[in-house]
Amino acid sequence: MRFLLALILGSITLTASAQYRWIDASGRVGYGDSPPRDARDIKRVDARGASGEADTLGGLPFELRRAAQQFPVTLYTTANCAPCDAGRELLRARGVPFSERTVSTREDGEQLEKLALGNRLPILSVGRQTQREFETGAWHSTLDAAGYPRSGQLPRGWQAPPPQPLVAAPPVAPAGVGAAATDKPPPSPTRSN
Repeated sequence: MRFLLALILGSITLTASAQYRWIDASGRVGYGDSPPRDARDIKRVDARGASGEADTLGGLPFELRRAAQQFPVTLYTTANCAPCDAGRELLRARGVPFSERTVSTREDGEQLEKLALGNRLPILSVGRQTQREFETGAWHSTLDAAGYPRSGQLPRGWQAPPPQPLVAAPPVAPAGVGAAATDKPPPSPTRSN
């Protein structure tokens, strides 16, 4: 009876952690829950599902998922911004999973300043590292340092979450209730050229 209980608990423990298949430096195939640093061709081989944010990362190859978990990428953009479009395209072409935050209202601009990110867009945030304005070499270097693969490894059909405003819009009061809106238009964030 104890043997059966130990066997059941052992199988639960094994299925509780992700399992991977990889090829090591000497060309041998390995399996386990923690591929070595020099492993290549790393693939998840278990059928365990994930939940929450991990769902969007769960189907990614190990190297890409590890980078995305340790150094999440956020792109701060604004409308009608050619450098913002170029930065977004660099991330897509490289196959980097990212979230996009739009800066379009005065409140968004104020929040950007509070985050000490400046006001020149686009801004790339990779973990705790920040690149202000778009510069191809600097963006690639920052992504390289975080461990993002140079070649796209996103699964076919993977979709980035839709862009979200930096500051969530307050609920709209019914007509005739509350104070009138301010007459001041929102300031325009500065775009890099």
